[in-house]
Amino acid sequence: MNIKAIALATILGLSAPAITDIAVGNHAVASRGFDYPRGTFTDKEWRVRLSYHDDGYYYKARNLNNGSSIALSHATTSGDKQRQIYTWRNGEYNYQVVWRPNDPNTIRLQVFSRNGNEILDRLLYSSDD
Repeated sequence: MNIKAIALATILGLSAPAITDIAVGNHAVASRGFDYPRGTFTDKEWRVRLSYHDDGYYYKARNLNNGSSIALSHATTSGDKQRQIYTWRNGEYNYQVVWRPNDPNTIRLQVFSRNGNEILDRLLYSSDD
């Protein structure tokens, strides 16, 4: 038997799920049961509006103290059914919303710099606004 062929077949067999996950990517979100939190979430400093339409997940945030805002589209997803993570990239920053469907009225808003330093970590709660 050819040992190299067996080793190659074994490596390809073991890596196929990872390759498939990368290739399929975030288009398989619905099949993984992700729910996409929607609506407005706030605290005393931030208001975040999340919406899903036109095959994209949208993020609009406003700082209630200084009026600055940002709008981003087409998040990538990670996590699992119990802890869903949505990430939008904008320049040198990653904006993340972490959501647990068993606590649908709460999201965790996190912002990370390019080097991975967390610069914001807040719990926001569903609001009627």
